[in-house]
Amino acid sequence: MSKKNIIFTVSIIISLGCSWLFIKNIEWSSLKNALTEANYWYIIPATILAILLYVIRAFRWQGLLSHIKPISALNLLSITSIGFMANNILPARVGEILRPFLLYKKENIKFSTSFATVVVERIFDMLGLIIFVVATLFLLPNPDSISHSPSFAVVSEEAATTGQSVIPSLKKWTGVFAAFGGITVISLFLIVTKPLFFKNILSASCFFLPHNLKDKVFGLYDSFVFGLKILENKLKTVWILILSLVVWLIGGIEIYTLGFAFNLQLPFVGACLVAVCIALAVALPQAPGYIGVFHIAVLKSLHIFGIDTTLAQSYAIILWAISIFPSTIMGFFFLWKEGIAFREVVKLEEEISEGKLEEMEGVSSAPPQL
Repeated sequence: MSKKNIIFTVSIIISLGCSWLFIKNIEWSSLKNALTEANYWYIIPATILAILLYVIRAFRWQGLLSHIKPISALNLLSITSIGFMANNILPARVGEILRPFLLYKKENIKFSTSFATVVVERIFDMLGLIIFVVATLFLLPNPDSISHSPSFAVVSEEAATTGQSVIPSLKKWTGVFAAFGGITVISLFLIVTKPLFFKNILSASCFFLPHNLKDKVFGLYDSFVFGLKILENKLKTVWILILSLVVWLIGGIEIYTLGFAFNLQLPFVGACLVAVCIALAVALPQAPGYIGVFHIAVLKSLHIFGIDTTLAQSYAIILWAISIFPSTIMGFFFLWKEGIAFREVVKLEEEISEGKLEEMEGVSSAPPQL
């Protein structure tokens, strides 16, 4: 089997396995009742928050590109929406490559440079997530306060027991996450201040590679360092990090708000933990749309806070829909607005999967026409 087929097969197996874990204990009549009795007015603010996430991401990307070229936030919202739409419905996370190509097409920023900003964006996502995780784990309530809290509408004995065993274990990881975040930040600033030193280390590490492959690695490194130049501006760095934290915070608010639709009465820190679990789960290889993996992450994290299985399952289904459908619709709208045929996006995904993109090999190559 080719590498593409192996990755695709593993992704499908993971999604199918998680889907089976999610549905195997469903009581369909109870699930129907839970979905029927939900107060769907809360979907409106939750959906608005879900859309707001992409607006904030566009402003953050604008900040990351500011030292390269001033670009309107609306153009970046268009590209961001198309990228997440592609991630939702196509394999190989094609949206992460599609965004730099669209940026090249619209703003004439060469692929390697724009791709470096996407990588740096993910680094800030990780830093924001680490801070968010540390704060969430630190603020997690004690297991006894969860199991005996009168504020929960439904608390299952099995789920409460899960919380009593999991929360102390999670709290032990607070220091580890904090240390990892600190090391990451220090490493990034060292790379920016001493790029040649780290390039020499990279060169020594790649001594066994052929010259053409070495050149590609060095080209990517130079583009990455150029993308990190934003760190030289301390005010902009702080601003981008704040926006990264706001992204995760709004995700927690969205989850918390939707909880009222099912009368979960989930504490806000619990909603933040659900957001963390989703973020870690969707990083795994999986089928497009995060099917199964997303659902089981929500289910298991809600169990920590004593939420009944049927209620958690119904909530997970609606939260998944809110997370996927608005961004997908936005992506198709901007795709139409940009005059790009969806078949061209599919073609790009195939080229990425088959490793045919010569544009990734050097900074001078132009991306395929979309």
